[in-house]
Amino acid sequence: MPRPGSTARRASLAPSIVSPVGSAIQHFRAKVAQENLIKASKIPYAILRATQFFEFIGSIVESGAEDGGVRLSPALIQPVAADDVSAALADLAVGAPVNGTMEIGGPDRFPLDELARRYLAERDDAREVIVDIHARYFGTELNDHSLIAGDGARRGPRRFFSWLGRATRA
Repeated sequence: MPRPGSTARRASLAPSIVSPVGSAIQHFRAKVAQENLIKASKIPYAILRATQFFEFIGSIVESGAEDGGVRLSPALIQPVAADDVSAALADLAVGAPVNGTMEIGGPDRFPLDELARRYLAERDDAREVIVDIHARYFGTELNDHSLIAGDGARRGPRRFFSWLGRATRA
């Protein structure tokens, strides 16, 4: 609780993930439950839904690995740098609670299979990427809206392939 006379305020700030509603992914369902609890409370709040972090793309690509190749959906993905999400959370933390949900994504959208090909090429990984519209993303079939931020979302300034080139050299 804030001290009497303090300018501190009590509010909830929650990072979340884009498109969690209706997902079969346990983590996404937990995020929906968290969001619902926050919204139902009487505490002012802000929820920031982010697209997938650049730093998770390797795990996403590997999730499609099978029989010496990588089977992935061509659904759109809009990765964002974790640093950009941190900056957005910091802005929300010092601002007035919005009592709502905002979204952030990277500046670019790519078909997931194309992103995987370029990711693997940057790492000199010759595995073939197989396009499969029914390929599962951690158990869930994707569409072109599953992994992108909505209209009006904040856009992080960092571009994935610039980040990837630096991350590969590091």
